Amino acid sequence: MGKWLVIARRVVQLVAFIAITAALVSAQLAVPGLSAWLERVQFLPAVLASAMFVFVSWLIITLVFGRIYCSTVCPIATVNDAASRLHRCSRKQAERHRYTYTPAAWRTRYIILAAALVSLMTGFFLFPSLIDPYAVWVRFCRDCISWALSTSGIQSAPLTPGSYEYSSVTIITGTIAGAAVSAITIATLWIVAARRGRLVCNTVCPIGTTLGLISRYSIMQIDIDTDRCTQCRRCVDVCKSQCIDIVSHTVDASRCVNCFDCLRACSDDAIHYTARRKQLSEPMMQKVAKLQSHTGAPLTGTNTTIHKSTTEKP
Repeated sequence: MGKWLVIARRVVQLVAFIAITAALVSAQLAVPGLSAWLERVQFLPAVLASAMFVFVSWLIITLVFGRIYCSTVCPIATVNDAASRLHRCSRKQAERHRYTYTPAAWRTRYIILAAALVSLMTGFFLFPSLIDPYAVWVRFCRDCISWALSTSGIQSAPLTPGSYEYSSVTIITGTIAGAAVSAITIATLWIVAARRGRLVCNTVCPIGTTLGLISRYSIMQIDIDTDRCTQCRRCVDVCKSQCIDIVSHTVDASRCVNCFDCLRACSDDAIHYTARRKQLSEPMMQKVAKLQSHTGAPLTGTNTTIHKSTTEKP
């Protein structure tokens, strides 16, 4: 099951990325219908355009399935995944650059999200446009890719004044300086993703933080079956979000982007994408504090244990 989830997600992600990029680079390359639709369903542009249907739809989808947006239609997410994968393309590199669990940087996430919200409400779009993943990719496509293709006679896709894409691109003028800023931004994202996976998505991106607040309570989540888990750490090694705590057998749903790589990596069939939460079903022996005799002296030579059993929760 995990293998097919990974394949399906990657196919959707690749198709969405190609269609979005083609439409941004040139009107001649746009996929009829699909490219325009994918541009309309981008999260922050929909919010700024007051497209409440798109906004509410993504909230509902996230509440049910988790951060599907961050693993399918976000173009920068595809760039990050490509960087992570290429940096670990061989088995030797994968062994050398394993991921490890890191706690969530909630303070940083909240500060950046609050700053972005204040900027949007006050009409100061520079800061949100610099950290919004779609705006970043728009600038890169317009300033770098379109310019490179223009030498081949391919006409750039026109910008409509007043649109989100237009305002985001023209904040930093389409000059050599603008192209340099776009190239440096993408290069920085690539380097960070190669080393730390989805760190930017889960710390800097305001869209990731917003959807993460909802995905904490999503119905479908990645769950670890503690009866089957042997703590081999294969899931931790491949988790780009670095959100799997194998010690406590928990997955931080606010940072999990549903890439499903952990499902494919687990050879014990201990990780599932499910609406059920699995805990220990067999009694477990646990040590407790040493008992004392009626005189108050601790009893020696006694290994005191208790039985603790938990059941499967819905």
